[in-house]
Amino acid sequence: MLLENIKYILIAFQFVTAIVGTFYYYYKSKSSLLKYILYFLWYTCFNDVLGLSIQIFFEAPSNFYLYNIYQFIRFVLLLYIYRSCVKKIVYIKIISVLIGCYISCYIINFFIESFWDDYFINTFIIGASFLTIAIFLYLFEVLHSNKILYISESLLFWLSFANLIYFVPNIPFYIIRKYYSTSSTIPYIFMVNYFLILAHYTILILGFIWSKPKIKQ
Repeated sequence: MLLENIKYILIAFQFVTAIVGTFYYYYKSKSSLLKYILYFLWYTCFNDVLGLSIQIFFEAPSNFYLYNIYQFIRFVLLLYIYRSCVKKIVYIKIISVLIGCYISCYIINFFIESFWDDYFINTFIIGASFLTIAIFLYLFEVLHSNKILYISESLLFWLSFANLIYFVPNIPFYIIRKYYSTSSTIPYIFMVNYFLILAHYTILILGFIWSKPKIKQ
């Protein structure tokens, strides 16, 4: 019951994050590529509401297909954003390869796991790993440029920080979830995961408020 209550709190916090982002960022810089993060935040909110509604009101045995679609959009979008924001040709090529590999792995996974009845854990682990690589490439480029002087004013920096906080610990979590799903520690691991989600959105809110969207990302 506690875990279920936390889900509702997190969905409410997602809406708060989307509203704060819309107020502080979207109307300041509509031309920025990062505006798609706002669209994705709103999509996340309504996807989670729809997922819970399917479970509660329709008593469907599974809503994993919603989150498999969500996962694909999330990783492709985020990887594309980092590919567009890095300047070094070699980094652009690396992230382009990562996008292609992720899409290929996702298609292959259709023959391994059920799209309707299983969450694509394999592709989540791959996507999170690829995204982590892309984030480090971006941060490495920033550290070797004058962007480091105003990095805290960049929304992409805050987005990167939030994603690292969430995805890096979730890679081992999803491995444990896949191979030790019957373990008695799983509920406690889910609690940790919920706190990571809370930290993720808290950092995003700070980023929307603190960043200066007109600065070149």
